[in-house]
Formats: sequence, structure tokens, C-alpha cells
Amino acid sequence: MRNIDKAYIATGFGWLILAAGFGTWLGASAHFNFSQSHAHIGLLGFVASVLFGLVHRSWPELRDRWLATAQFAVYEIGVIILLAGKVMVDATGVPNLLLMVGAPIVILGAIMFLWLFVRVPSRSVQASVLPAE
Repeated sequence: MRNIDKAYIATGFGWLILAAGFGTWLGASAHFNFSQSHAHIGLLGFVASVLFGLVHRSWPELRDRWLATAQFAVYEIGVIILLAGKVMVDATGVPNLLLMVGAPIVILGAIMFLWLFVRVPSRSVQASVLPAE
């Protein structure tokens, strides 16, 4: 995916907007039992997604691999499932299937990114000296 860096960063800012709105609601309504869900939305959604996007921006050779697109889908779908389960846990106090399924998917997405980052050779940047004009 050629613009995976922009896709990740845009998705991250979508998560930020959701986290801010959710945080505003929980603060205004005093539903502080959802504070962990709020933190997970911010960290797994916003922070991790933006960091993945910035890494793709810094190492463009990662974008050329099919694994980059697969990793994006696995990670973001896993985050959606995990966060839905986390909100339900915060509401009921009972673990649920969404949480148990989403967590390993998110971990798999992180492992895929690590594999992509470690296994893709970096393009060597050669210094060039240009004459002064």
C-alpha cells in the first residue's frame, strides 16, 4: 500500500477524536469505570497507529511489502475488537469473548510489524557532495 503512512496517521487521528469524545463523555457523566477503556483507545488506537505511520514514513521500503497492508488490517481490526471487549468489561466487570479474541489479534499485528521492520533491508543512503554555487 503506497500511502500506508497516511492511512495509519489518519486512522490514528480518528482514534484520537474517538478517545477525546469518549473521555469528555466519561468525565461529564462521572462514568469513571470506563477510564481504562479511554486509555486503551488513546494508546492502542491513536499512539500506536500514528507511530506505525511515522515508521512507514521514515522507512518507505516497508510500504512495498504485501505484509504491510496485511499488518495494517490485522492490527486495526484487532484494536476494534479488543476495544469493544474492553468497554464491555468496564461496563460489566466480566471478561468476554471480544476481549479474549481481540487481544491476541492486536499482539499478532504488533509481531507482524516487528517482523516487517526487522526483515526488510534498509535502503542505503549514500551521501553526496554538491558544489556550492
